[in-house]
Amino acid sequence: MPTLAPDAVWTPQGLVTDAVVRVRDGLIDAITPSQDADEDAERLAGKVLIPGLVNAHSHAFQRAFRGHVQWTNSSEDTFWTWRDAMYRAANALGPDEIEAISRLAFLEMAQAGVTHVGEFHYLQHGPSGERYDDPDELAKRVIQAALDVGLRITLLRVAYAESAPGKPLMDTQQRFGDRSPHDVLAAIARLRTHPDPRVNVGLAPHSIRAVPPDWLAAFADFDGPVHAHVSEQPAENNACLQAYGKTPLQMFDEAGLLHERFTAVHLTYPMEGDAERLRARGAAVCVCPTTELDLGDGFLPLSLRGDTRLCVGSDSHAQIDLFAEARALELHGRALANRRHVMTPVGERHGLAERLLRHASVDGSVSLGAPSGGIAPGQPADLVAVDLTSVAAAGVPPLEAVVMGARPEWVQDVWVDGSRVLRGGKHPQQAQWRSEALQVIDALYR
Repeated sequence: MPTLAPDAVWTPQGLVTDAVVRVRDGLIDAITPSQDADEDAERLAGKVLIPGLVNAHSHAFQRAFRGHVQWTNSSEDTFWTWRDAMYRAANALGPDEIEAISRLAFLEMAQAGVTHVGEFHYLQHGPSGERYDDPDELAKRVIQAALDVGLRITLLRVAYAESAPGKPLMDTQQRFGDRSPHDVLAAIARLRTHPDPRVNVGLAPHSIRAVPPDWLAAFADFDGPVHAHVSEQPAENNACLQAYGKTPLQMFDEAGLLHERFTAVHLTYPMEGDAERLRARGAAVCVCPTTELDLGDGFLPLSLRGDTRLCVGSDSHAQIDLFAEARALELHGRALANRRHVMTPVGERHGLAERLLRHASVDGSVSLGAPSGGIAPGQPADLVAVDLTSVAAAGVPPLEAVVMGARPEWVQDVWVDGSRVLRGGKHPQQAQWRSEALQVIDALYR
């Protein structure tokens, strides 16, 4: 197993220089002074070692239509018209195509420093709702795509029953649908038997508009991570109020699902009392700034950028850059507040960089139910070496260079469970996987 000798290592105690990281059996064994490095240590000159980034909210298949939704025939293009385009793409993909596109998305994540993905998976059946011989066929394809690349994956198995409160699924949503909450829990139980330790499985009630109250109640005893889209759009809030007289977050809370294992995805339009309710239950918010900008969703309110648990995701994959997602938490906050330093701990020299890096790494691990100790003895050796030899990083403190300036191309080396995934920014099978995915995309938009 490798002994890594970078210029610096970001640990829970802060940035450490002149240190080596020893890895044994997929875990970090020790962090020792550089003078103790043996001859076989891998020198990572000009690089800083950080914990693997965690993409806590992904819809891998949506990587297929990046760029193909950046035009319109209407001046009123919205999230809802984008959703129609997404449905068309989703219903044109079979198992092989979903696997190829997912592999492309996960490959791009690895090249951006992601070692763990939370895949919010709602393509369950055939386009008309027909069941595959193996009811978990598509979930297994997505899991295999992540493992092929070398990533850790938490498959967030989606529950989906309605098109809106009290309304049946539309024709374009048939492949998402489940017959009962018990079918969802049974699927999760089957998927949890996966033998690879890099695989975890959680529950994802899609949203209040897609999951009725009695289903939520049936999920109350689930013991793993729970993620759900919450208050992404004003129309969602209005529909929930009209149907139930409550906010979406209140619905999850009263069903017993709002707890420290719950992550509200987006929450761009929280309603009265939601912030207090979220904090009281210890729940988290997953923010996806680049997708939220691309879809015109809006911004996470300033009130949720303080002491709320946050993590980040690339969602629809308009771009895959967790550095950009993390720094947007602060930069979008500055634009909303019309001032600087919205999330910066006062008086801490590197406090902002450390906070944003935690949100993009260890806090995402907590959200996905994984160990979250960062680069420390006994923790999984999910590691990323970021190259700071570029002109853009010259003269910039290492952590600020990584968080406020890094791009995916700066990621040079990636390890998951101590096994190398990327060397010099390259994956050994990237040419083949890129070619296979291009064939799918070309056929989709020919």
